[in-house]
Amino acid sequence: MTTLELPPFISAPSKFVSEHGSRQLSRRAASGELVRVRQGLYLPTEVWAALKPWEQHRVRVQAVQELAVNPPVFARESAAEVMGLPVFGVPLLVQTVIPPGTPGGQSRNGVRRIMAVQGDPEPWAMFGLRVTRPVETARDLAVHLPLERALPAMDKLLQGKILPGSPHGTNLTFGEEHMRESLARLGSMAKQNRVRRVLDVADAGAQSAGESRSRAIMILNGFPRPVLQKPFFDDWGLVGYPDFDWEEFKVIGEFDGFEKYSAQRYLKGKTPSQVVVEEKKREDRLRALGYTVVRWVWDDLRDPRLLVAKLHKAGLPSGSGSRKLV
Repeated sequence: MTTLELPPFISAPSKFVSEHGSRQLSRRAASGELVRVRQGLYLPTEVWAALKPWEQHRVRVQAVQELAVNPPVFARESAAEVMGLPVFGVPLLVQTVIPPGTPGGQSRNGVRRIMAVQGDPEPWAMFGLRVTRPVETARDLAVHLPLERALPAMDKLLQGKILPGSPHGTNLTFGEEHMRESLARLGSMAKQNRVRRVLDVADAGAQSAGESRSRAIMILNGFPRPVLQKPFFDDWGLVGYPDFDWEEFKVIGEFDGFEKYSAQRYLKGKTPSQVVVEEKKREDRLRALGYTVVRWVWDDLRDPRLLVAKLHKAGLPSGSGSRKLV
């Protein structure tokens, strides 16, 4: 996940909006030339359309910030988007927290105001915004989102890799003890248990949000728990670190997010075709060691039945008492 370079808003030329300027922007929006992000803040339609849904949400967060009289504290998916914790799905409203007991906790004007948890630490400042801290953000996602949407953030949190903009640098160490301290502040035992269920299956070995979501689908469908990023060797040396290993069943799983075929940090000077050839050779070496190799892509995660079918075909059993997504 990379930091989004926010496009500049188009607004009336003065802090004290002239009637003429405001009407002109409204007419340009009505004609389709501009998109109104928030009252008085616009983007060119082509710029807005080029943004992914979660990037559009990040822009809405920025718009709320720029028009706020008192800087809000962003929470849940809105905070996760700012700090680089992966989430799936975009909320309809920008999410903020207000101090416990504060009146006006209702949602309005595209902003959801949520009562903060008593005893939570002070928010962080990141990229000029105030956000709930990473531990509390991942905790709140675990409370309010299903496993397949909450697990990627929890995995990433345990890796301690938060994007630049953090007041404490880019590499932080968060252990289970930090999350357990945070969840203990939740007044509801049901909420605490929801967080524990996510924390108990979280794994810092996950290398991408796609791998985390894959694992959530496996868990919910009762598949055996894999070992992540285990090194494999043959007579020629290191073969690699497959994403998933089920040693008992001699099955290896690989999630292809396509980044390694396009992003320069994965290509490392090679062409995409060279990377494809190397992947094929690595897969052949794993099969020569006696393993079945199964691969899947994002489309298999959007419809979990596809991933489940692939894992069954590879020879993995699944439990009958699982909470299935299919």
